[in-house]
Amino acid sequence: MTSRSDPREMKPPDYDQSTLLLPFADAPSIVQAHQKDKQTEAILSVKLERFFRSLKGQLFTNACTEEISIVAKLMYFGLTTLAGSKTLGEEYVDLVYVSRTGKELVKRYKKLLFVLSYALGPLVVSRILRRWGSGSDDSDSKDKTYSYRRILDIFLNVHLVLFYFSGSYYDVIKRILGMRYAIGHKVNPNEAKFRTSNSNTYKFLGHILLLKVASEKLPATLQYLKKLLVSEGTDSANDMKVCGGNGVDASHYYIKGIPDESRLSHIDLSDKSQLPFIPEVSRTCILCLNLMVDPSCTPCGHLFCWNCIVSWCKERAECPLCRQKSHPQQVLSIR
Repeated sequence: MTSRSDPREMKPPDYDQSTLLLPFADAPSIVQAHQKDKQTEAILSVKLERFFRSLKGQLFTNACTEEISIVAKLMYFGLTTLAGSKTLGEEYVDLVYVSRTGKELVKRYKKLLFVLSYALGPLVVSRILRRWGSGSDDSDSKDKTYSYRRILDIFLNVHLVLFYFSGSYYDVIKRILGMRYAIGHKVNPNEAKFRTSNSNTYKFLGHILLLKVASEKLPATLQYLKKLLVSEGTDSANDMKVCGGNGVDASHYYIKGIPDESRLSHIDLSDKSQLPFIPEVSRTCILCLNLMVDPSCTPCGHLFCWNCIVSWCKERAECPLCRQKSHPQQVLSIR
């Protein structure tokens, strides 16, 4: 009778997979587990939104959609990954975490770092990029922020290409922390053949994505960075922008001196003299349940407060009443 080997004695990934007690997982299984977990996260987010809507109201829920999503992620992975259990996706395809070399299980502090970064990382990155772009009225600052977004997009695409080729580290933070998936059962020859066939399909997708990045995103980004470096090396006298090479000062073409929100005059429908053509029954916003401030119209014709409907459309590009498509830029303010 053969004796079982200890998981700590598993050979590193450059050895034959058949010698490992727990063979490394393939890309299709990891993607399947990820999709199952994303579906569960979405369901949990909807449940939390309903809870906060009944507790704090619709306006609070609309304003805190991003925060509610973070809470859902922390709850889901805190009660599974951090607690030492499998997520529903990992249970569905039978995956377990192992170290980068496959010699041992993943430490709990790495799981904690993964949960925190997975939940809070996208928010932190988006806030940083948003601050870089909105911290100055200078168009150069916004252009640089846009180039940073391009570089980040290329980095994520390259990471995805590596995943398609190697079948490991679907999440960037898992690659950094060395959290790799292994199959939690013995793989028979038929299953191994099936997994190899599926993995080859993902490698084909990796080649397509690599060609797309190399042909579209990378040249444009390099050209843009070169333009920025050249513009930074010019004389500071070029701060006076020239339009069309005709020596015309173009600084007056930029919007400046935008007043603070508190200094703006708002249309408040609690004052019946404001927009009297709007009937009484239509002057209440269904999102905040108050009389409208700065009433605004979606493409379908429904009225809401400006702040309410724009915040809503940023999260869901549709009318809250009839679900017709409505992007933020399509909302019209009634005057």
